[in-house]
Amino acid sequence: NTLNEQDYSHREQRQAFSLNTPVLTTERLVLRMPVHDDADELAVIANSREIAEMTARMPHPYTRADAANYIRAVHEGRVEGYVYAVTIADTGRLVGMCAVTNRPPSGDLEVGYWIGRAWWGKGYASEAASAVVDLAFRVTGANVIYAGSRTVNPRSRQVLVKQGFELMGLDEIDTVAAGRVAIERYRLTRENWLAGKARDG
Repeated sequence: NTLNEQDYSHREQRQAFSLNTPVLTTERLVLRMPVHDDADELAVIANSREIAEMTARMPHPYTRADAANYIRAVHEGRVEGYVYAVTIADTGRLVGMCAVTNRPPSGDLEVGYWIGRAWWGKGYASEAASAVVDLAFRVTGANVIYAGSRTVNPRSRQVLVKQGFELMGLDEIDTVAAGRVAIERYRLTRENWLAGKARDG
């Protein structure tokens, strides 16, 4: 089924983020706010058509100027939410990005992530997404967090299902790198998030 405006009538009001972006640590990762010194490394790992075509707003080619502009936008508050550089705890190596943001015009909380191709298959996207979802539920009043995945992206789907996200339906969006594409819309309720935490101990 395809989503329509009525499917979103229950959505939350814009969430206020109560903290500056806090550093998050997981078993293998450190998630921190991206800094200007990340621009060179970000440009290298993000300059992949395979990655860009799975995101809504990433261009391809992805240049150092694109990276610097994005990091500047984060620091100037033009990206409303928590935006993280995903780094390897042992080495500090930047391997991707993860965020939970207010999406205009609705203000719904939405989680997004991508990992550089060299690090696919290691579970880093799941580890980062879990940490960011936990933070969002703990520091905002949101009762639902949303996410989207290209229908041709089984890895992203697996990340969301592992976190407890439930499929809402199909939709279409306009993307920078791939034009108009079909996506799956997902949601995770606070109730299901808490239930998952209880199961995990």
